[in-house]
Amino acid sequence: MNGFRNLNQRFFTVNPDGSQAAGGRPYPRFGDIQWMENRVLSSYNSLQGRLEKRFSAGLSTLFSYTFGKALTEAPDHISTSGGGPGLDTGTFREPQNPYNLKAERGLAEFDVKHRFVASYIYELPFGRGRRVGQNWNRATDLLLGGWQINGIHSYQSGLGLTATLGGGTVLGLGGERRARPNRVPGQEAEFPSSQQTVEKWFNTAAFTTGFSPSPQAFGNSGVGIMRGPGFTSFDFTLAKNFSVSENNYFQFRTEFFNAFNRANLDPPDIRAEASGFGQILSARNARIIQFALKYYF
Repeated sequence: MNGFRNLNQRFFTVNPDGSQAAGGRPYPRFGDIQWMENRVLSSYNSLQGRLEKRFSAGLSTLFSYTFGKALTEAPDHISTSGGGPGLDTGTFREPQNPYNLKAERGLAEFDVKHRFVASYIYELPFGRGRRVGQNWNRATDLLLGGWQINGIHSYQSGLGLTATLGGGTVLGLGGERRARPNRVPGQEAEFPSSQQTVEKWFNTAAFTTGFSPSPQAFGNSGVGIMRGPGFTSFDFTLAKNFSVSENNYFQFRTEFFNAFNRANLDPPDIRAEASGFGQILSARNARIIQFALKYYF
């Protein structure tokens, strides 16, 4: 690498092939210098809808839907700081090139394009004081009365994904920064949903996996150009109330989280230099069932 060029009174390294690169530290004797600046832009636009039935006849429901898009030049970080499998989506607090924040503009790390949530509470109409069985004896009411079903069911589309390169001084930009790979012309990065598998969630052939054209060069791949797996959850609660007096009662609850044991996949490995690049290596919690006994007074 050779040469320096002035850019708004700041400097970057130019490789022999003309690509811009991070290069060595301008002041190596001072070690690792970090600072924060308030100089980025973000935007959020959405369409939101809500349908609600207030509690009556033992039933209340709420349906809500959001169609939105969040764009930013810097992440509002929600995951861990290193690249790799798990919950990382490939965006980091440190930009690839701090002198070109426009190249960082893309989907925010928390962007969810579609989100739908349905929730309800339904007190079954059986037992004393209800529409069915108001004249039951105490034993029948103890067995069949006082039941309640609650549910929260949600769906959201996947988070934006950004391909990255290694963070070491030889493999990438050095320090905590992560470079992005170059794009391969003519290759779409995102597969259609019918072609997405856990072995290959996106088109890895759309990215250079080596450090081309030069080490420490700033890659031209964009931020958030792919989407990870969506999330769907069905949570239920089945509860039985046992009256002690007019205002006091016990409640036994059985709660089901991810009741249908759906495989909610984590984002794939987004490291272009990793052997698992494009593969999904983990998933969220399987079905969970728990029991609880409460006393209301």
